[in-house]
Amino acid sequence: MKHVMFLVVGLLLASSLPTQAAQVRARTYVVGADVDASGHVTGTQVDADVPANIAGVLAGAVKQWAFVPATRDGKPVRAHTFIRAKLQVAPDASGHSTVRIYFMGNGPKFDETNVPPRYPLDAARAHQQAFVMLDATVQPDGSLTDMTVHSRSRRWPLPRAFTTSVLQAARQWHATPERVDGQAVATHMRIPMNFTLSDQPLSAAQADAMREALREEMSTAKAKGGHFGDLFQSDQPVALDSPLQPRALAANTH
Repeated sequence: MKHVMFLVVGLLLASSLPTQAAQVRARTYVVGADVDASGHVTGTQVDADVPANIAGVLAGAVKQWAFVPATRDGKPVRAHTFIRAKLQVAPDASGHSTVRIYFMGNGPKFDETNVPPRYPLDAARAHQQAFVMLDATVQPDGSLTDMTVHSRSRRWPLPRAFTTSVLQAARQWHATPERVDGQAVATHMRIPMNFTLSDQPLSAAQADAMREALREEMSTAKAKGGHFGDLFQSDQPVALDSPLQPRALAANTH
């Protein structure tokens, strides 16, 4: 079976989430955030289809986080970004559930209607897999430009078919840009995509190469206050130059 992972959390909360290993349930949500000139979140926007109990927990957590203020002409100004927040529900020894909310990053918001790239048929027949990075700029009008594709690991060559597939899909994508002082701005993005075959395990050399690459990615994310879960699951897009950089992002526990 072919898979393409794309960018594309008590009991009441848990009932709304997908089940994962060891009964831990988690999901990443995108929350719009209004940030004032001091770097504090003053307002949030959660998608209408998110259950009200989860939306309230997300909004409360996001409002406790802070950013280095955006600037215009050297002066701090208000800004708007989209925060990716991972809500995780895990049972404890007493049988109760602990809810934790982690900051996963911020930047533009990609449309849910964006169609992921197709798994190249010839690559699937040849049992080829790929762990890919798309670098692109989200322009103020929401289009993507300046696109380049490369392997997530320097030690894992990238067949051309995967590059072609990613670029064909990404040319059709759209995003809602970040805003500074009311004006839409461009943001450079790095978007991971994994092309895997369920019946094709990684070789020892491939697994080692990916572990090395992902350790580097996770180290960079943690330095910026982000959080990653299991190895090989860091599939969140990263804003390379968001006008709002994280400052105080402790995980929230409920």
